[in-house]
Amino acid sequence: AGKKKKLGKLGPIMEKKIIPVETDANRLVNYVCGSNYLKTGEDVKIKPDSEYPDWLWTLNTERIIPLDELDPNTKQYWRRLRKMALRRNNQLSKLKKF
Repeated sequence: AGKKKKLGKLGPIMEKKIIPVETDANRLVNYVCGSNYLKTGEDVKIKPDSEYPDWLWTLNTERIIPLDELDPNTKQYWRRLRKMALRRNNQLSKLKKF
């Protein structure tokens, strides 16, 4: 016997899945909660800082660097410029009537 799904105007209505929130403090401190997307296995265990590469601690996590502060000779500058141009073109194409 199968369950009958509720039908809306556009087909069956999806039921919301409730995702449990981790509240165990020991698990939150020692594991990367939510890193295991498989049905079996467990989350990745956090290692000591000495086992991670040095460049990891120099990543910018504070703010996005403005375009005028970036060096024009870097790949990051040109990627950001291209992304901004694509966004601008997309916004302008939305304004067209046809």
